[in-house]
Amino acid sequence: MEKNVKPKIAIVHDHLGFRGGGERTVLLLALRLKADFITAYAHKDTYPEYQEQLGSRLKILTNKVIETRVVRFFWLRNLFWRSRKKFKDYDILIASSQTATEAVAHYSKKSATRIVYTHTTPRRVFDLYEISKNMYPFVLRGVYALFARYWKMRYLNAIRKFDINIANSNNVRKRIKDHTGGDANFVAWPPIMTDRFKWLSEGDYFLSFGRIDEAKRIELIVEAFREMPDKKLIIASGGPRLDKVKELAKGYSNIKIKGWVDDEELVSLVGKCLATIYIPIDEDAGMTHLESNVAGKPYLGVREGGLIESTLNYKTGILLPSNPNKEDLKTGIKKMTKDWCLKRRSICEEYARKYDQEKFFKKIEHLIKKNNNQKKIIGIDASRWEDPKFPGKHQRTGVEMVTVGLIKSLLEKLQKRDVRVRLYTPRTIQSLALSLQKVIPAKRQWTRKHLSNELKSSPVDFFFTPSYYIPKNAPKKSFSVVHDIVFRTNPEKYSLKERFRQEFVTKLNIKRSKKIFTVSKFSRDEIIREYKLSEDKVIAFPMGYSSQNSKFTTHNLQNVKKYILYIGRIEKKKSVDVLVKAFAQFSKKNLDWKLILLGKNGSGSEDVIKLVNKLGIKDKVEMLGYVNDEKKWGYLKQASLFVHPGAHEGSSLPILEAMDAGVPVVATDVPAIKEIGSDAVLYFRAGDDEDLYYKITKLVKNEESQNEMTVRGQELLKKHSWDKVAEIVLNEILK
Repeated sequence: MEKNVKPKIAIVHDHLGFRGGGERTVLLLALRLKADFITAYAHKDTYPEYQEQLGSRLKILTNKVIETRVVRFFWLRNLFWRSRKKFKDYDILIASSQTATEAVAHYSKKSATRIVYTHTTPRRVFDLYEISKNMYPFVLRGVYALFARYWKMRYLNAIRKFDINIANSNNVRKRIKDHTGGDANFVAWPPIMTDRFKWLSEGDYFLSFGRIDEAKRIELIVEAFREMPDKKLIIASGGPRLDKVKELAKGYSNIKIKGWVDDEELVSLVGKCLATIYIPIDEDAGMTHLESNVAGKPYLGVREGGLIESTLNYKTGILLPSNPNKEDLKTGIKKMTKDWCLKRRSICEEYARKYDQEKFFKKIEHLIKKNNNQKKIIGIDASRWEDPKFPGKHQRTGVEMVTVGLIKSLLEKLQKRDVRVRLYTPRTIQSLALSLQKVIPAKRQWTRKHLSNELKSSPVDFFFTPSYYIPKNAPKKSFSVVHDIVFRTNPEKYSLKERFRQEFVTKLNIKRSKKIFTVSKFSRDEIIREYKLSEDKVIAFPMGYSSQNSKFTTHNLQNVKKYILYIGRIEKKKSVDVLVKAFAQFSKKNLDWKLILLGKNGSGSEDVIKLVNKLGIKDKVEMLGYVNDEKKWGYLKQASLFVHPGAHEGSSLPILEAMDAGVPVVATDVPAIKEIGSDAVLYFRAGDDEDLYYKITKLVKNEESQNEMTVRGQELLKKHSWDKVAEIVLNEILK
């Protein structure tokens, strides 16, 4: 699409077979956006005024309607398939309802922005599956089970192809999460026309104007009023169970059935009623009760579905218990006296403005503006926001901490750039904007299969992974971070399986990356040398860091305890054994000191445990495993000394954390560590436990040196800004 050309938009909806809230919502949206409206068929009584306003933009696929169950399912899908070429004409498509969802997912062009407005998931194949199956004769239930499995597969395959999923309520958002494993990017309540309804007078009748079908409990309402002849009820709606309701009301003068009425009469009925009644079964969102509130009328509802989140109980309405019976209704109706209802007029009117249609339209318009095809897309792999071995536990090692710091800073920078952002993640990241996240639910082969498929069906212009490898279908302008290649330069530190895995990942990144980033100049030189790459292929950035001073109390020499602290995996490549040997010597003359090791067990941890036992210091060494940030900083702020013994790493985040906490640091004298520690660290010869023992002893006895190192560390942290790192990365990606 040429630059500055207005994107062509289409709303796609299954059909306009009846006057429902969903139908009105998408028709109004099409009119507001000046979009085309594609639908299977349109009944003449389904908002004819909106159909007329759409004119030639209303694209009706057929005048023939098939109502037979199951047959209709395949007929609708076949109808959209026969018209699939129409979808290629649009830059932005908004699907509403389930057949439309499948059509937009499969028939739109790859460059189109695909948006789904989810009124609900197909509940008959999810939470209502057993109920639906049992509605069929026993001999047909097996057939239904196969059909439901097929439908579920089609739906899940389709919904995962959308760039943006908008839920019409938090209730539906929960269904999306429960049923698909994904998440909604937004919640946008259906638009309420606050300028349409108004308070006219305080009448003496209750009004029901929700569609008459099996989900709305209209028959239950009629049954209650049959036993309350002194209370008046008007029903101003139609639907498939209209005849049943008429039959129930026959002979009861206090109940009047009007069927569907035009807008003018409906406005009058709502404006003059005493209150309305709306008790649907687990309603997705609901509009009827809020339209009642617009007119200053409270309503009698039910504690189910979207009504729970859109009702101020006993203020804008009364919520009956879930699954109410006739007696519950009668009790609620008796509470809603003329005086009680009139006192709630102002709060009803004020509350309803929260759902005004203008707010809905502005949210959708902003969404479309941010996601039009003129803006390029940068996709970012956020799968290592936390340790993938412990999903949902918020556990992070160095790789995950780098990922978090880098992505947060990139997002801040990208707000000022005219690009779209997609964060790919296997589960919702609560601390980041939902609008940016593409949740791809999968436990296995997430990158190789699922992320790759996503990039194939919805291509991006740029792709960046801060922690893993670039998948097959990523664009040519792809970039990755290789933290270090210790597995190659010091293979004895790794198991054969781990060496093979890391070699495979690194070679894929070298092959598929336009540029590779790494966390130090030392690592950059090693990568270039080992893989014989050109100088401009690999770019080094300094290890970023965000100060934690605002979250945790910093170090205070007056409150320190006599222990040496280590943070990191307990494994071979970290040289924890060197630290243990040095501490064993140190503890002979410093009997009241301890060594605290924080971190998960890794390759070779068993050998470390054996060494501790062999040296007879088991009672002086605490191996506490992984701890959360709060506990980690609790240990940092009271440590006397921090030691980093690892000699085979590209960088070290814990060193910066120790400096931030004001703890003196002793670390190996290898180039990568000296690059990060500069003159704020006391160095010892890598692998030399005697030299480490000497340096620990020297520093512990010299409080002046400790203070000097603390000051230098605080100054050094100013150079390790994630903001600077993000600038380096983005300038390279977007240039």
